[in-house]
Formats: sequence, C-alpha cells, structure tokens
Amino acid sequence: MSLVFLVFTNLVLITRLWYQVGSGGVNWRLWGIKTGIELAGLALFEWHSWLLAAAATVVLMNLAGVLWEALSWRRNAGHLALGLIYLLALSVWFSPAFGLRFWPVIESAFRGLGELTAFEAIFQSSFTTTAMLALFGLLVAMSEMNLAVRAVFDVLNLKPRAAADSDEVDVVAYDRGRVIGFLERGLIYAFVLGGHYEAVGFVLVAKAFAHIRHIDDRASLEYVLIGTLLSSGLAIAVGELVNHLIVG
Repeated sequence: MSLVFLVFTNLVLITRLWYQVGSGGVNWRLWGIKTGIELAGLALFEWHSWLLAAAATVVLMNLAGVLWEALSWRRNAGHLALGLIYLLALSVWFSPAFGLRFWPVIESAFRGLGELTAFEAIFQSSFTTTAMLALFGLLVAMSEMNLAVRAVFDVLNLKPRAAADSDEVDVVAYDRGRVIGFLERGLIYAFVLGGHYEAVGFVLVAKAFAHIRHIDDRASLEYVLIGTLLSSGLAIAVGELVNHLIVG
C-alpha cells in the first residue's frame, strides 16, 4: 500500500468512525460535513486530473451513504458494503499508475514541525507507510468491523431487548455495547500487533466477568457471547493481516 493511499483512506475511515459514534439517522448536515472534510483532504495532493475522479468518488459514495440511511434497510450491511466499494475505488485512484503525490511543502512542513519540538522522532516515524498501515488497521478494526458485527446482529435478530418478553430494543444497552465494542477491538488489535496474545485473553475474561454474571435471560447471553466472539475474532484477523503486510 502506498503512503498517499493510506493517508487519505485513514481520513475517510476517521470520518466514518466519527459518523458511527454520532447519533446516526438521516442527517444531511452531518453527511455534508463528512463530505467536506474528505474533499478538503484532497488538497494535500499535487494537482492531477485524476483528483477529479477521486473527488467525484467522495461525493458519490457519501451521497449513496445518506440515501442508504434514508432507505433504512439492512443499514449496517449496506454501509459496510458501501465502505468496501469506497476503499476499492480509492485504491484505484491512489495507485502508483495514476501518480498522485503530496505537495512537497506538505512533507517539508511536517519535517519542520518535528524539528521545532522535542518529539521529532514521533513526527518522523508517524509519517511513514508502516505507521499509516498500523493506523489503517486500527480504524478498520474499530469502525468497519463494528458494522460487520452489527450486520450479523441484524440477520440473527440479536439486539438486546428492554425486557425478556418484549420485542422492543434496549437502545441504551445497544449503544453502550457499540462503545464497548470499539474499545474491545481497539485493544485486541493493539495487543495482536504487538504480539501480546496473552493480553487478548485478559480483555475477554474481564469483559465476560463484567457482563455474564449480570445476565438473567438466554437472549441477552447469546447477544453478549456472539458479539464478543465475533468482535474479538475480527480484531485478531485484522491485526494478523496488518502484521503480515508490515513484515512482508
């Protein structure tokens, strides 16, 4: 993966994560801000006619996202599929064949900022393909895998219920589970990336101890168990893939 692709893709993944943390729903203002941030990110690169294709992709994919939100059918699976299409399209426009490059002033300014602080080593090491690939994996594990887990919940109808005999979704518990999932996958990904597999077990045991002893009905138990196993499994898979790409 090239550095130009990773930098811009990470920006897109950050805006997608920001949207998921938000309240959701059909919010044209939120999607407009998201689109504007991503279009502004294209200013990092030297002018090239293929930037117009990248800009068109940004606008079309964000428009497709808000329209899918309005459709409100298989919401999570749809956003996951659109995200995959988005990344595949960007991988074409930012491939070496099209020659997109940063403005020279961007790279020199970044190096200059590092020289003005005591954290020069951090500045220098963070603007590299390895660092951006590690960040890419973290964002995929936290954001995109959240959509994958929730898509499975939708298919299996495993959303937590307000009561054992009710069909009403416990929105508070569901939102709390989303945040816990973000943190869980982020930690597990970081541990796998660092080779600390024993710490992965600690995270899973801590979560099981905190949840399962308070669960009284089978449906809630299945929600927690399936969510935990699926979430951790996806985070481990992403971590292993990034490790392979870094070493390779």
